Amino acid sequence: MKKIIPIVLLIIVTGLSIPFTGGLIMERSVRNTFENINNFYADNGIDYTFKIINYDRRYLTSDIEWKIDFGIFKSLYHIEEIFFKDHAKHGFNGVVSTTSLKNNPWYTDFVAKKLNGRDPIHVSTKYGLLGSIESTLKLEPFTFMAEDEKVDVKEGRLVVTTDRKFENFKTSGNWEGLLAGEKIVFGKSLMASELKMFSPYIWDGDIRFEVQHINVQDKNEHFELKDLKGQYLLKVNKDQTATDWDTQFSIGGINTPKMLVNNASIHSDINRINIEGYEAFMKMYIQNLSHLLGKVAALDKNSKATEEVLKKQITAMGFQMMGAYEKLLRKGLEIKISDLNIKLADGEINGGITLRLLKDMTFMQFTPILSQPELLFDILYLKSNFSLPVNLVGENPKLLTPVYPGMQTGLFVKKGDNLVHQAETVDGKLIINSKAVILPGQNRL
Repeated sequence: MKKIIPIVLLIIVTGLSIPFTGGLIMERSVRNTFENINNFYADNGIDYTFKIINYDRRYLTSDIEWKIDFGIFKSLYHIEEIFFKDHAKHGFNGVVSTTSLKNNPWYTDFVAKKLNGRDPIHVSTKYGLLGSIESTLKLEPFTFMAEDEKVDVKEGRLVVTTDRKFENFKTSGNWEGLLAGEKIVFGKSLMASELKMFSPYIWDGDIRFEVQHINVQDKNEHFELKDLKGQYLLKVNKDQTATDWDTQFSIGGINTPKMLVNNASIHSDINRINIEGYEAFMKMYIQNLSHLLGKVAALDKNSKATEEVLKKQITAMGFQMMGAYEKLLRKGLEIKISDLNIKLADGEINGGITLRLLKDMTFMQFTPILSQPELLFDILYLKSNFSLPVNLVGENPKLLTPVYPGMQTGLFVKKGDNLVHQAETVDGKLIINSKAVILPGQNRL
């Protein structure tokens, strides 16, 4: 009996400590998250800051007030900062926190004046005792008036789960869409993703989304899109020196006064993107973009000199990025468009193209190509094929006759009711429609 009492006491103490432990785990997760986000923004010159205003952790509950400060970008958003208030309950299965936007006057005014005080946004987060985090955003349907138009926003839900290290993310979401009078209809949409972080700029996994339909009607103009679907596959190679991006898009149709597409699809890849080069490129790009946006925020929008200043900034940014672009020009880099298919009233468009870099390059190494164009085919591999309906483009001489002295055919040749094109680089020569292009310095076979 005496041996049992300490065990029972240990069980009781352990059980009673669970809520307290859950509160500690949540606080550590929140503070680590804010620190990581702020470090990322600071490293990239982005003037955003996540700040904890007050963190009151007790035995069974916690109350946290925090905000996002937009820094120099506040004039772009017309909002200086967004305030959040979390109330967390520490339970025996973990912690459940609810987040409110009610500390923001612009939001509470909208809810009070437009929605009769009914808050449609509900955010909750579950912190598991083993480190899992699951955030859920629920959007209740609501209606408001905007410029004499009735806007009906339908229900939606977004769930994001991750681990304590914030390395693995799983997301699923759906939204029933919205109606804005008779002018805009946005149909049901879905999205899902599973991603693993390799670095802040590189991810491994997939992203998928669908939009049922979009319809925009304005007087005599209209735009209708049906069954938009997309998928991104991101994969870090086994040697962890490169990453591949695979993208697929399809639509069930587009209808405008000037265009009618029955359906269309495209599959594209960017392969062997050098990871070291891409990370350097992204870091420089984000820093330059942040600097540019900071300049825009500080400029007088009504000043006549504003446009000229922006042009100079964008030009300077382009020159600064040249070195970063070069780091991407590594052997094996491949851009590929395949399975292009567009069905029109006049017929189908099909085709694809592959471009592959055969050696590491710098921009200066491309200079000799200006005087010796045949060198290009020692640097790049090209393969392309396209088919166009004659009814769509007609027998255009610009497509059917040689446009370069060494060409033996046009870019396209006519076959039945279609114009077709095939090209490939073979043994340092460019073959178009089964005929070699004779460049200066090359001998005719």
